[in-house]
Amino acid sequence: MRKTYNRVDEMPFTRQKVVKSSISVEHLSAKIDEINRQYHDYNRLHLIVDETRQLIQVNYINDDGFDAPLTGWLNMEQVGTYLQNYQRMFCLDPYRIDRFFHLDKATAIVPISWLRPTRKRPKGVANAFFYMRQAYQGIIPRRKPISIRPNKEEKGLCDIVDGNSTYFVAKQIGMKSLPIEIVN
Repeated sequence: MRKTYNRVDEMPFTRQKVVKSSISVEHLSAKIDEINRQYHDYNRLHLIVDETRQLIQVNYINDDGFDAPLTGWLNMEQVGTYLQNYQRMFCLDPYRIDRFFHLDKATAIVPISWLRPTRKRPKGVANAFFYMRQAYQGIIPRRKPISIRPNKEEKGLCDIVDGNSTYFVAKQIGMKSLPIEIVN
């Protein structure tokens, strides 16, 4: 049987629980930054947040400066799922070095921090990103390992002889190690 109350102040009021999202705008912005690093040769993604900070739209800016939405207004969880799927479909996985390089031709696989570039050409880096993407997708043969020689001044470090642009692309997309071959 239901309890009857004589006055309003006798009634117990329960507050409705507000469920906080486990995903924050900062987390989603970091994910966007990661995607833009891994997929920088095409459109740049960015977030548009509504004034209540509850709904988010994913937009992109292309090379011509055209800004357009990729999604409608979504909640944070939906944006998180969208970004995961976008990354899976369009971005390069930095942990799959076997998709980029012929590993059977490598002398070893070393941490990227052991390598020192000997030059940097912006056009060469742009071309290397294009070739790395094509190798990853299987459009062209996989890349040969980075050619190195021991650094004469710093023990334990190596200078890159061939593959400087590839090194910069690998570093940008988040690779932690690279296949190398030692040359004289």
